[in-house]
Amino acid sequence: MEKNEVKGYITQSLFLLMKNISYDKITMDMISVKAGVSRRTIYRYFVSKQEILEYYFSDLIKEYNKELENDFSCGSNVLMKSFEFIFKNSNIFLVAYKNGLLINIYNAIEDVVKKIVKSSLTAKWNKEYEDYYISFTSGGIYRIFVEWLKNNGDKSPKEMLELYKNVISDLDKRISS
Repeated sequence: MEKNEVKGYITQSLFLLMKNISYDKITMDMISVKAGVSRRTIYRYFVSKQEILEYYFSDLIKEYNKELENDFSCGSNVLMKSFEFIFKNSNIFLVAYKNGLLINIYNAIEDVVKKIVKSSLTAKWNKEYEDYYISFTSGGIYRIFVEWLKNNGDKSPKEMLELYKNVISDLDKRISS
């Protein structure tokens, strides 16, 4: 078997186990049995469950960035593609959410927001303002994503984009009045 194939079996096995067992209770032995590889093989590639998760999420984030195709000029297109990606991979995100393992996703959202800001800056923002803007926007998108997961992904990507736009519009009206 190829290295990437074995790593794929291991990461998929961890997520399959997390559907029924809490992440904290899963052992490397359990992952080994589910993946059909020895513990020694697992430890050849990963030193811990956390490292398996990081590997898995880094691959998922690479796939996400590839789907965005470096087109960060239109924020609503990026958001729509983001919600579509989340929807397509909702089984993974739901399992990660139920196990309290979404911090890697926040980091990916923040990276995308930074790219949008960098590609669409028309005004000269100072660094401090830019940092607050990125933090506010990333946090808002992340929290809407978490709320969506709390409701088991019950809305379509299009509904999520409209919800996001409505929240931002309502917030703007409330602050402006």
